[in-house]
Amino acid sequence: MGLFVLNAVLNLPLFLPGEMPFRGSIGSGYASMARFVAEYPDPWGWNPTQYCGLPTLNTYLPGLIYVAAILDRLLPADAEYMWRLLTATLTCFGPATLYLFVRYFTRSRGWALATALAYMILSPAYGLIRTIDKDRGLLYLPWRMQVFAKYGEGPHNAGLTLLPVTLIAVWVAATGRRYWHIFVCAVLLALTALINWVAALALAWCCLSLLVSGMGAPGFRAWRALAAAGLAYLLSAFWLTPGLIQLIAFNWPTDAFAYKMKGEQVLLLAALPAGLLLLRLVFLRLKEHRYQTFLALALFGFAWVTLNFYWRGHDVIPESRRYAIELEMFLLVLGMELLRQAFARGSGGLTGCTLVLATAMAVAGAPQLWRTFTRGYERWLPVPRERTVEYRLARWLDQQKPKGRVLATGGLRFRLNSWFGVPQTGGTFETGLRNRVPLHWTYQIRTGIGSEEGKDGIEAVYQLKSMGVEYIVVHGPQSEEYYRDIRRATKFDGVLEKVHSDGDNCIYRVPFHSYAHLLRPAELPVHHHPHWLPPYAAAIDGLDRPRLASAWNGPNELRVEGPIPEGMVVIALVNHDPGWRAEQDGQSVPLEATPLGAMLIRARPAARTRITLRYAAGLEPRLMAGVSGLAWLAAVGALFRRRRAG
Repeated sequence: MGLFVLNAVLNLPLFLPGEMPFRGSIGSGYASMARFVAEYPDPWGWNPTQYCGLPTLNTYLPGLIYVAAILDRLLPADAEYMWRLLTATLTCFGPATLYLFVRYFTRSRGWALATALAYMILSPAYGLIRTIDKDRGLLYLPWRMQVFAKYGEGPHNAGLTLLPVTLIAVWVAATGRRYWHIFVCAVLLALTALINWVAALALAWCCLSLLVSGMGAPGFRAWRALAAAGLAYLLSAFWLTPGLIQLIAFNWPTDAFAYKMKGEQVLLLAALPAGLLLLRLVFLRLKEHRYQTFLALALFGFAWVTLNFYWRGHDVIPESRRYAIELEMFLLVLGMELLRQAFARGSGGLTGCTLVLATAMAVAGAPQLWRTFTRGYERWLPVPRERTVEYRLARWLDQQKPKGRVLATGGLRFRLNSWFGVPQTGGTFETGLRNRVPLHWTYQIRTGIGSEEGKDGIEAVYQLKSMGVEYIVVHGPQSEEYYRDIRRATKFDGVLEKVHSDGDNCIYRVPFHSYAHLLRPAELPVHHHPHWLPPYAAAIDGLDRPRLASAWNGPNELRVEGPIPEGMVVIALVNHDPGWRAEQDGQSVPLEATPLGAMLIRARPAARTRITLRYAAGLEPRLMAGVSGLAWLAAVGALFRRRRAG
C-alpha cells in the first residue's frame, strides 16, 4: 500500500477533478462507454450513440467499463472523472504488484522494493527510443504514466498492473497441486482478457515464455496452466464470443495504421518463436535460474516487437509501438535481477557489467527524476471543464436537442458522450464495427481524399445526409482543439448553414428530418462510391414524396410512422445487424442490409402505418453466456466441494 500511496502522490493531478491539459487523450472515449452502460447496462442491447449504432457487446471489453459504470451509479459525478479515478488507481498500483512479483520469485524484500521504486521513477524507454524521448511533452513522467495521462491508455495500464500477479498465479497453477490454484489463475487470466486486447496479447506472450522457461523444472506441469487458460476462456466467453473474436481479428490490422501481413512481417513473426526456443537452449544449463530465463524470454519478445517498430519502422504485429511499456518493465526487472545475482555471487566481472548497466539506466533517468521532483504539479493540474472549448461545443449541441446525429471531429468525438448522450458518427473503439462505411466516409469528409477538387464540401454533404447527420463540428487552424483534423476548414462555407461559432470552431447544420425515408428501389446505391450518392441523398431529402417520422423508444427500439406508397421501400439510417427485427402494425416484415450497411425494410403499402424496429442479441451471445454461466457454476462448485473435502 505504501508503494501505491507514494506513486499516487507523485502523480497527484490524475486524482483531481477537472479536465487534464492533455487534449489528445482518448480517455474520455472510454468514459463515454461507461456513461452509456451506467444508463443502459444490458450487454445484449444496442448502443445508438456511436458510429451510427453498434451492439453493446461490440462497444468495448467490459472489465473496466462496467466497474466504472457501477461507480458512476453509486457515486454520481462526471463520467470522465470517475473513469480517470478508477484507471489512475489501477495504474498507480503497478509498482506494488511488481514488488509482489519480484519478491515471490527472489524471496528478497529489499531487491523487490528497489525494483519497484526504480520502476516507479525511471523509464528506460526514453534512453532506448528517440521517438519516445521526443514525446515527453509537458512533463518528465515515466513512459507508462505518460501514455496514461497524454494518450488515455488506462485499460492497457490496468492490464499491465495485473500482469505480475497473474504470472505468479500461472506459475503457482503449474507447480501446485490444488484445484484452487487453477481456479484463481483462470480468474486472473479472464480478467485481463476482459480489460484490454493489447494487455491480453502481452499476457499471452508472457505465459508462453513462462511455460517454456519452466519446462523440466521439478513439479512443473504445463497442462495445469493450460487447463487454467481453457477455464479462463469459458469464464469470459459470455463476452468473448467466437464471432466477436473473429471480427476483432479481422478489423484490428486495418485499424492499426493499416497493418499488412507482407513477406517481411511473416519473417519477423517467425523469428519470435524461433528466438524463444534459441534463447531457451542458451539457458538450458541454468536449470536453477528459471526466473532469470523467463525474464530474458519475455524481454526478447517485447524488445523484438517494439524496437523493430521504432528503430526500423516495421510493425511485427498490429500496434507494435504500444508494447514499449512492457519492454521497459521487463528491462528494469531483468537489470535489477542481474545486479542482485552479481552481488550475491561476488563476481567482479558480472558485478562490473551490471553496475555499468545500472549506471546507464540511472544517467538516462536522472533528468526525468530531477524534473519530477522539482517542477511540481502546476504544469498538469486539471482545469474546470467549462474552460475547454470541447465542453462548450458539446453543451451547445446538447441544448439543441438534435434529432439526428453529430459528426464531431477532433478530440470532441471522444469527449462528447462522456458529458451528453448525443448520437454521433464517431466513437473510440472502431475495431468492433461490422459496418465500416460511416468510418470511411468520416475519414473522407475530414481529409477530402477521394473528392473532386473544389467540390469536397458538396460531396461531403451527400455523405452527411446518408449517415443521418444534423450537425457537423469544424475546428479551424487556430482552434484550441488538439486534433484539427478537417484539412480544409472552410469547405462548408456557403454549402451549409453556420449555426454556431466559438473562436475558430464552427458548427454547421445539415438538413435533417428523420432517420427513416421512402425510396424507390432504383434509388438505392449499389456501392458506397460517391457516384451513387447524389440521387440517394436527394431521395433522403424527400422533397417529392411523403415523409416518415422516426423516434427512439430507448436504445433498442426505433419507431417509424407515416404512409408507404406502392412501389417504395423504407430505409432506416441505422447500422444493420442480425439482431434487428422489423414489425409493421404488429406483423413481421422483411429486413435486410443495404450496400451502405443501413437497414432496408420491405414494408407493405399503407395509407398510414407504424413500423417498429427492435434489437436483441442473437443466438451466439446468449449461447456463450449460458456456457460461461455453467462454467462459473461448475468452477465455483468444484472449489467449495474440494474445500469441504480438504
